[in-house]
Amino acid sequence: MELKIRLEEKNDYRKVEEVTREAFWNLYIPGANEHSIVHYLRNSELAIPQLNFVGIKDGEIVGYIFYTKAQIIDKKGTSHEVLTFGPLSVSPKLQKLGIGKALIEFSKKRAIDMGYKAIIIYGYPEYYNKVGFKSAANFGIARADGVFAKALLAMELYPDSLKGISGNFHESVSCFELDENEFLEFESSFPIKEKKYELSQDIFLEMVDKLEDLENMKLNNN
Repeated sequence: MELKIRLEEKNDYRKVEEVTREAFWNLYIPGANEHSIVHYLRNSELAIPQLNFVGIKDGEIVGYIFYTKAQIIDKKGTSHEVLTFGPLSVSPKLQKLGIGKALIEFSKKRAIDMGYKAIIIYGYPEYYNKVGFKSAANFGIARADGVFAKALLAMELYPDSLKGISGNFHESVSCFELDENEFLEFESSFPIKEKKYELSQDIFLEMVDKLEDLENMKLNNN
């Protein structure tokens, strides 16, 4: 499949939000809010426009990756800057064709050139292990509350880039907390879609919960 990857441009904004909404609809919650995260964070100090790429097939945007800054805070209180991405969006009809992997690989190379050490995300291990991520527990990295979670994943951008770095992963939570009225106004600009329960919602909630068997998880991801 021929896929062109380039930086997101201002004219792409609405289409990117539409693709993101479709990709995440009913996946983690009834409905979706990932498209609003992109909308409201795009111009924040956390966003990294040099790493936000679109995937184009036959002249249409079919994929998108959106990066923000995050940090690992160690036991001494020292902050180590890392990357996180999300959403990583692919048009539903074109999923499982390698578009997401291509966006990760392309943006990863740019991130290395920019001097970043690692990418930490929340995601499905079954997918992200195939593209280079491991359980963050392997590196001694936990959630902000100190809990190890199955869905918390890490990728070193070069060998041993996380050596000597461990602690708690922090995103700027306040930036991800959307005002309900603003969200409803934003959402009203999109076509109405049915919100419903899907099994994937329970599966992901279980993965972001506590990782009970840490040692077993480390072995499985080595």
